[in-house]
Parts: sequence; structure tokens; C-alpha cells
Amino acid sequence: MGGEGEVKVQVGTTTEEVNFEKIDLKEALSILNTTPHGLSSAEVEKRLAEYGPNKLPESTRNPILVFLGYMWNPLSWAMEAAAIIAICLLDYADFALIVGLLILNSVISYVEESNADKAIKALAGALAPKCKAVRDGTVQTVDAVYLVPGDVIVMKFGDIVAADVKLFSDDPQKPCDRNSEEVPMQIDQAALTGESLPAKKFTGDVAFSGSAIKAGERHAVVYATGINTFFGRAAALISGTNNVANLQIIMTKIGGLCLVTIGVWVVIEVIVQFAHYKHNCTSGEEGCPTLTNMLVVLVGGIPIAMPTVLSVTLALGAAKLAKEGAIVARMSAVEEMAGMDILCSDKTGTLTLNKLSIDANNIFVTEPGITIEDVLKYGALSADITGEEPIDVVLYNSYPQASTLAGRFKKLKWIPFNPTDKFTAVTLLDQETGRVFRLLKGSPQVVLGRAHNKDKLAESVNGKMVEFANRGFRSLGVAMAEGDGADGKTEYHMLGLLPLFDPPRHDTKDTIEYCHTQGIEVKMVTGDHLLIGKETARMLGMGDTMFPSEVLIKAKNGDKGALGEFKDVVDMVEKCNGFAEVFPEHKYEIVAILQEADHVVGMTGDGVNDAPALKKADVGIAVAGATDAARGAADIVLTEAGLSAIKTAVLGARKIFQRMTTYSKYTVAMTFRICFTFGLLTVIYDWYFPTILIVIMAVFNDGAMIALAKDRVEPSRQPNAWNLKNIFIMGIVYGLYLTLSTWALYQTACKTSFFEDHVNLFSLDDRHASLTVWCTDFIKNVKKMNPLDSVCLVPEYARQEPFGGSRAACLASEHADETILTQCMVEQKYVRGAMLRSLIYNHVSVSGQALVLVVRNQGYSLTQVAGMLTYAAFVLAQIGSTVISIFGFGGYVPPRHRLEECQFCTYSDYKPIRFFPSREVPIGGTESRATASVLGCLGYVLVAWIWSAIWYTLLDPIKWALCWILNEDGFRDVATMRHERRLELAQVSGNKTVDVGGMTAPTISNPLGRASIQKPAAMVLDRASAALVPVHRTSEGLVRVSNDPHKARDLARRSRLVEGGVQRTSGGPHSKEITRA
Repeated sequence: MGGEGEVKVQVGTTTEEVNFEKIDLKEALSILNTTPHGLSSAEVEKRLAEYGPNKLPESTRNPILVFLGYMWNPLSWAMEAAAIIAICLLDYADFALIVGLLILNSVISYVEESNADKAIKALAGALAPKCKAVRDGTVQTVDAVYLVPGDVIVMKFGDIVAADVKLFSDDPQKPCDRNSEEVPMQIDQAALTGESLPAKKFTGDVAFSGSAIKAGERHAVVYATGINTFFGRAAALISGTNNVANLQIIMTKIGGLCLVTIGVWVVIEVIVQFAHYKHNCTSGEEGCPTLTNMLVVLVGGIPIAMPTVLSVTLALGAAKLAKEGAIVARMSAVEEMAGMDILCSDKTGTLTLNKLSIDANNIFVTEPGITIEDVLKYGALSADITGEEPIDVVLYNSYPQASTLAGRFKKLKWIPFNPTDKFTAVTLLDQETGRVFRLLKGSPQVVLGRAHNKDKLAESVNGKMVEFANRGFRSLGVAMAEGDGADGKTEYHMLGLLPLFDPPRHDTKDTIEYCHTQGIEVKMVTGDHLLIGKETARMLGMGDTMFPSEVLIKAKNGDKGALGEFKDVVDMVEKCNGFAEVFPEHKYEIVAILQEADHVVGMTGDGVNDAPALKKADVGIAVAGATDAARGAADIVLTEAGLSAIKTAVLGARKIFQRMTTYSKYTVAMTFRICFTFGLLTVIYDWYFPTILIVIMAVFNDGAMIALAKDRVEPSRQPNAWNLKNIFIMGIVYGLYLTLSTWALYQTACKTSFFEDHVNLFSLDDRHASLTVWCTDFIKNVKKMNPLDSVCLVPEYARQEPFGGSRAACLASEHADETILTQCMVEQKYVRGAMLRSLIYNHVSVSGQALVLVVRNQGYSLTQVAGMLTYAAFVLAQIGSTVISIFGFGGYVPPRHRLEECQFCTYSDYKPIRFFPSREVPIGGTESRATASVLGCLGYVLVAWIWSAIWYTLLDPIKWALCWILNEDGFRDVATMRHERRLELAQVSGNKTVDVGGMTAPTISNPLGRASIQKPAAMVLDRASAALVPVHRTSEGLVRVSNDPHKARDLARRSRLVEGGVQRTSGGPHSKEITRA
């Protein structure tokens, strides 16, 4: 580079860059057209319009494609295949209903998830990264997204650097000049450069967007925002990863089981129907009842509503959690929250109010002639409230007449607190009397050590300090000396010992007790002294088995003495109630030890140093007021203070989980029930069921399942985790049990005369012998005809077009050999089967949806109250199914080969069939005999309901037996269940993913969770090009930062590192460098 004050500008064929790392601050300010005093609001608006917001370009999603995306999954593909089969068979009604069901599910998913997403984003907007910028001459808190090049910002410990910046000096009088005594900032930029240790940054150095401030406070000037930042250029090169949420994996596995089951039954049905029963197919409408019947298994077995129900349940639940003060950073974190069984909580601010108070009644006065009020007065005089230091503020506020002191006493000298001396001192003048005196406050040991009579006071003061500590109080000493000390004579008199304490929150004790009843153990993790931690724990009913972190580390390193009565360090951590004097790095160790013992651990944190522990924990919780770094690394971000917010989040997550597992068991059960029920009835009895009823059942029942997203559920008393083995086994058992109930009803209704004999209902018996007897009697006694005569002798049939239009034509046709008895039996089997379908439909619908009431918890289903929406959905869906069963579809679907004005289609008591206006029946000897038409079953709906109720009574005992055998939710053995759940959660917790493309799990080295920077950017971009920024020349010849995003992308491409570590030149083959003075 040229001499001092020069700036290197690299000129290529289409681009120029300035390296802000190499130019000095004055040159940087010139290029940025700004000053150390920042920009005006008007200039910011202008630049915001020119450069755009300080964020990466967002990819917009086409709402239509988003909507169609809900139809793009394996379950939807199966439904779409069914729709194609239906239209190929010219089955327009079923085609319309299947497509309508697909669209309905997509609409519900789109609307509900969009609304929930908007609600979460609105609440999360309050958590957008903030920064302090100097604008209009004052320091203002602004959203980081509104920073522009030329802004001057203030950065301090715990902040995330909001843009690429160049640091000013720590001397406000000479902001552009380095000085030999300056204290460097320490900045962790591992996410960007791969450096393992924080980098020391001095005046004129650059800091990159996304790095974390570890120490120091400085002003800095912004030189690059958005895509022009070092991170932005790397992100422009690397496409974001789309991690698959664990819920998606679960749905894929459940859907896969369902699809395999469906596929097996489809193959079995097709083989049996064509090979064994010799069915055939012809083209045209209702030309292939066998393939139409196959749609029953295909459509009925697909849990088409599963993605909708589970996604909507999760989205609505997350939105509700956000409103209750817990914003879920990752949707899949709900599963980990539901499984959490140990919460390691901060004391200060979470268990307590984080507001110091003085217990005036317990002030220990050590100077004769001094009262408690005097001690409070001198304590208030010793306070400097301009800096809002908490101890000074509480001292000032504790003296009732504090506001009158400033008028009488004048401050002559102030010595601030420092960690070495551990005291503050002030020299005061009493303007009424002229008296000059000094006040000293600080650590009791330090104040006692300066007292003239320390030997006399030592025993009583030290005893009181221990007493205060045992009660959870901090001690503060106050002393006074006459004069200003100029003569070298100082005789401090210790006035008293003030007890300071941070009182517990009013709801903390009740919250901890409630957590214990829900299987969540709360452990205190505090940086305070052990005695203070123990007293607070006792006050909260947590127990006082606590150790300092030093003992924990010794125990972990194998020190037998540190272990004491515990067999190992795991046993120690599990059984103790908390740890005191804990540093952030100790939190990581505590989490790791508990996880080794198969616990699902939650850890709270608020600082940048807490991020590793938040990452390590199964549930990282950033408490209210946490730094940007902690919030970025957390799974949950709390907006409300206190432990109750965490309890609300965990129990809310368990409710969400309970709803999802309820539907999962239901949907597996329904798939097996539909496939086995109608598969067996088809292959055993050659009996078909109409697709239209299955589709309507899916609309009614699966549609009603949306109500589960808002169902009233009791959260599990034990932590939750997906246990697919249990879900599959329980679902299969329930499904097969309900299949047995439907088969028993079918067998009783159409293979016996039970209902005709005992309930006085018309017969649905379709056995050959029964139909022969009934038809023979009906033909002889009612029709007065010979059963064995040709059907052509029935005048109402002979004149119909299928029979040739006349008796002669009929007798000359292939139908002449069909007897009246045969046609009567075909008609009776057809109408009885059509009414039986209504009965079976009503039973399957009622008993299927009623299963939800059983699987939603482990208690007795009739006493466990569900949500009103769940009951309303059940009632409305089953009213619909009952109405359809009573009235039927008037003989729809009509047979392809049919006769009108049927002569033998009556009830078994010879009465005409109601709600059958078409009176169309299949012709004997044709494939149309298998047509699955539907007629109303009238009073048989009562049979369906009563039958469902009877079989329902055994569902609860079956559930309890399964829960015991499978140890569901620790029904039999909590310890074994905990271990299994830990293994289930290991896949989720071990590699935390996110649900949004372009984002990944936040870590201490990647606190903003940017997927494009999962490995250090130094592996992608040339480090030497990190501070290069595209610029352009104005018409006046001045160099200014460019607002062209294409230049940033071009720079990124040219500064990229190729495989093997070979570096490309930053300027490209046609670039050149010039030096401008």
C-alpha cells in the first residue's frame, strides 16, 4: 500500500473495491461521508432508500406454490393416484370428492399455518436484534435492520455486531487516533473466520457482522450492511440448507406404514377378485366395480389429514406459547420441551425478582449512639445514583427522606468501586454546619478492616455476616470518618451492617411444586455464594443439598473426598438440588453429566457465555432480557420473567405433543381398520363398499380431527417423546379390534336372522338359502308367478330396452335363461347389501371417531372431559353420518346394466323400500350385480350406535393392558421409559435442526443460526478479502460505497477459495490496482 493516508482502490473490468481493514479511520469517514458524531435522521432515511435494509435478500414465496406444496407429499400422491383412477373409471362423483378433500386439507393447512406464522412473527418482531446508534447527536436504540453505511454505533459486552464496522478509539476526544494505553475489545468471530479464540481489536480494526462482543465497549462506524458484509457475501455464495424437521420424519414413517398396508391390501384384493371370483372389467361408467372398490382401501386407508392435523396442531400450539411469553425458535423444539424432565434454572431474575432490597428490621448497628435510621441516612449519602448502580439505588431508595439530602450535603470527592479495593468512598460537606466527613461502603470485611476498633467488632460482625449469609442475605458495611483526610489522620467508625437480599418471586414456590408433580425436577444454578443459594432454595422448598461448582469439578475429576456419600458424579448431580458459585462454563458440564444419566435437560441463560450450555442442553432457554447471543443460541426465548413462564412453555409443549400423539394413534388405527375391514369383507364375502361413503367419512371424521388442535388435554405427568413402536402397536391393536367389531356386525346382520327375529327389523340376510326361501314365497304368493319361469315372462321387464323391448325379443336374447327366482335373488341381495352398506358406514364412522376419546389419555375415557370443539366435531360428524345412513343415496351408484321399476325390491316384510325413487336394479348374470349402491337403512342406525357403544366399553381395558405391556408414559416403569425416551430424543437433540430453509441450529460460534455458515467462512472466502467493499465514483470523482448487490456477488465469486486451498486473486484476471492519494 502507499504512504499513510492513501487508500487502495482495486479496479477491475466492472468493479472497484476498498479494503476498509487497511485504510485509516479518517479515510473511511471520508468515503462513507460521515463523522464520529453519526448521521442525521434525514440522512439515514436517504441512505436507507439507497442501500436498503441491513439484512440478506429474502426469497419471496409464491402463495400459490405454497398452497400447492401442501398437496406434494407421499400421502397426497396416493390420493391423487386415486383421483386419476376414479376419472379413468368415469367415476365423476368420487373424483370430485377426492379432489375436494385434497383441496380442503390444503386450504385448512394454508390458512391455519399462515395465521399462526403471522402471530409468531408479530410477537418475535419485538425480539429483533437491536443496537445503539448515534443519530442527531444522541444515542438511540434502533433495530439493527435499519443501519446504513456511515452510521456510528455503540457496541458493548454481550452484543452481536450488527454490521461490518470499523472501530473508533476509546478516547472520545480523539476518536480516530490510537493511544498506547487503550484497552482492546475482544470479539469472537469464529463463525466467520474460524479463529478459536476471541480476537483483540484496537482502534481502526474492523469487526464483522454476526460476531459476538466478549469484552469492552466502543463506538464504531458502519461501512457495510446486508449483502455487502463479509457474512453477506459468503451467504450469497452458499445456498441455505433445508433441514427436515423431526415432525416431518415422524409423519413420513407413519405415512410409510400406512401406505405399505394399503399397498398390500390393494394387491390382495385385485388378485382375489380377478383370479378367484372371476370379476371382469369393461370400459365406461361403472364398467369395473372391482377397481372402484379398490379405491375404498386406497382412499380410506390414507391418513390424508395427518399433515394438516399435525402441522396445524404444532403451529397453533406454538402461536399460543408465543402469546404466553415463550417464543419457540424451532418448531421441532416443542418435542424436546415436552420431553424435558430436569430444568437447571438461574436464581437471580428467574427464581427471584432480581431487585435488591434492604431488610431494615435486621440492620446490625455497630456504633454506639447510632440508630437504624441514621445508618439508612448515611447509606443514602454514600450512594451515587447517577450511574444507576443497583446497590446505590437501593441504599438511596431505602431512606424515606433521601430527596432532601442533596440540598444540605455537598459532594466534595467521589472514589468509585473497583474490584480490587471493593469499596466506594465519598467526602461530603454539611452546608448547614460546615462539617466535613467521609463515608465508606463496601464489602463488610473491607469496611471492618478499616475500622479503628476492628479487633473489638470482629467477632460480632463476622457472626452477623454468617447469620445473614445463612438466611440468604448479602452484607454491606458502612463506615464514617470525620474530616477530609488531608492531614493523614483517618479514624473510621463502622456504623452498621446492612442485609441485602433478592426476594423470591411470589409464584416461584408454587411453580416448583407444580413442576415436581409433572415429573420436572428444578435445580438451582447460581453464581451467588453457596450459603445464599441454600437459603433461597430452602425458602422455595427446593431442598438445600447444594455444592459449589468447585466441588463438582473435583468430583468429576475423580476426587473421592469431593464425592462424599455419592457413588459417582452422576449420582451427585442427580440427587443434589443445585450448584452455587457457578461460572458459565460449569453449566455445560452440569448439562453433559445429566444427559449421560438419560435425562432431557433444560438450561436457562442470559449471557453470551451461556451459549455453549444452551446449545448443549436439550432445551436451551433464553430468559427475559437475555443478550442477542443467548437468544440466538436458545430453543425458547422467553418474553416474560420468572420460572412460571418456563413452566407454561413446557406444559404447553406437552399439551401440543399429547394432541399430536392422539391423532397419530388414531390415524394408524383407522388405516388398519379400513384396510382390514373392507379388505377382508371383499376377499372373504365378495362384498363391495362404495368409494363415495369412504370419501365422505374422510371429510367428516378427518375434517373433525382438526378440532384436536384445540382439544382440552391434560399434559402428561411424565416427559414426552415420540415412541413410534408404541404408536404402531397400539394403533394396530385398536384397528384390528374395531375390524373385529365390524366383521361381527356384518356377520350378524347379513348371515343370520338375529335382528329380524329379536329386534323386529326387516332382514338384511343375504345367504343363498334365505334368499331362495324368501323369493320363492314372494313370487308365488305376492306376484302369483312360477319362480322357475323365465324372467322374460315378467311383463314390466320384458318391455324394457335391456330386454329388447318385448317378450319375444327377450325370449330370443341371452336373458331368456334367467329365471324369475334368479332375478329376485339378485334384486334382494342388491337392496339388502345397499342397506347393509349404510349400516356398516354408520358403525365404522361412529366407532372410528369415538376411538379418539379413548386414545387421548390414559384415564377412563368417559370421565376425562375433552374440549368442546372435540365433542362438537364428533356430534356434527356423526349426525351427518347418521342422516346419510337413514336416507341413503336413493340407490346411487346405479348399476350399469340395470332394470327400472324393479318388481322384487321390497323390504323383507314386502313393504316398498323408502327413499328409493329410481327403483333401478342390476340385471342377473351381469357384472353389475357387484355394484356398491347405497340405500337408507332406517332403524338400523340405532343398531349401529348401540353396537358401537357395546364394543366401545372394552376399548379402555384394552388401552390399559397395552399401556402396561408397552410401559406407555411410564405406566409400569418410569426408569425404563425415561431411558427409552432419551434414546428417542437423542436423534433430535443431538443434531438440532430448524424448520426454515437457510437457518440452522445457533451455536456460540454461529449465534444467529445461519445455515450458510455452518463451517467457517474462512473456508469459503479469502480472509484477505474480508473487509473489501464494492465502491463507485460519483460525478464529482468521489469514492462512495456501492449499493449494487451484483457487485457484492461478483466480489464474493472472485474472492472464493477453490478446493485444495488454492486462492483465486481477489481482483480476477483482468483487474488492476491503483493507488489514490
